Amino acid sequence: MNLYMVYRIDRDDGQAAAIRAATRPAHRAYMDQFAARVRLGGPILDADGQGCGGLMLIEAESEQAVREMVANDPFELAGLSSRIDIHPFRWQTNRPADLPPL
Repeated sequence: MNLYMVYRIDRDDGQAAAIRAATRPAHRAYMDQFAARVRLGGPILDADGQGCGGLMLIEAESEQAVREMVANDPFELAGLSSRIDIHPFRWQTNRPADLPPL
């Protein structure tokens, strides 16, 4: 398995909060099936403490598998993000013991 970082930025047309609120239960239910593979995840917050995107570290066989997971997330099916970056990631600092050695 490889690690991938997913960095999402919400759309900026004023609709993100409503989309997030409407789809959060479906998003959480969808992500539950990947709980063993999502090593870290949560919202990115703006200066007022409101969600404005998200960050996840996901274990997967390939970047394509992560792209498919993200594309089928109810947040994305509803058009929440204006930008999604996915990159391979090497966990170096405070590396969990269950990951293979560097």
